[in-house]
Amino acid sequence: MNYYTAILQYDGTGLQGFQHQEGARTIQGDINLALEKILEGEFATRAASRTDKGVHALAQMIKISATDPTPLSLERFNTALPSHIKALSLTPCSADFIPSIDQSSKEYRYLFTTTDDQRFIAMAPAPLNMEAMKTCATKLKGTHDFKNFWSIGGVSNTTVREILDCELSEINPQDLFRDTIFTTDLSRSWQFKIHGRGFLKHMVRHLIGALWLVGIGELTIEDFENYLMGDLEPQRPWKKADPRGLFLVKVHYL
Repeated sequence: MNYYTAILQYDGTGLQGFQHQEGARTIQGDINLALEKILEGEFATRAASRTDKGVHALAQMIKISATDPTPLSLERFNTALPSHIKALSLTPCSADFIPSIDQSSKEYRYLFTTTDDQRFIAMAPAPLNMEAMKTCATKLKGTHDFKNFWSIGGVSNTTVREILDCELSEINPQDLFRDTIFTTDLSRSWQFKIHGRGFLKHMVRHLIGALWLVGIGELTIEDFENYLMGDLEPQRPWKKADPRGLFLVKVHYL
């Protein structure tokens, strides 16, 4: 067997997430179709993160296990991949490497604006009290129980997660997208950057939905803290945010 790690960028627009699903178009399904064209024999792919429907990646880590003895090259892999997926690197790895288990942390970014609705940048309510939202974002650092900020049905033994860094700031998204498959004509957007040991199903999008309610004044900073620190609530007043603004930015390994 040959084993490789590959770092991929992909545009998740219109696809049903990363993980292969019978009868649905997914990122993993498209990767496997590409590998079928260039590999002989059996192969398997595994990712560090099973990004959701419509979510993008600037640097997703995958492992390819293949019985084909012919070495796989980056150029050959990219030639077979569709235009919405690009391999940034391809290197041999050990048989026991598991990208979803061996990682130490992951970074996500969520881009939004109050003035434009774009393919890779979500449209938020306007106007927003950004200072109140920034205050709430800083409260996410540390170890918390995110029981009110995920979609039930996700596979997890615990809803406790450690957030290493979290920041809400204004950026030029063209800087983030430079030399990537992503484009925008906007020179200003808001960016919610979060770096943690792990994440729950739809967790970042729930956090954004709650922050937007803080921004429009339907939740106070104290309300947000109560959802973060308090008991499990049967209902939440927010909806999870549009996936178009969410990017998996980096997977960290020790």
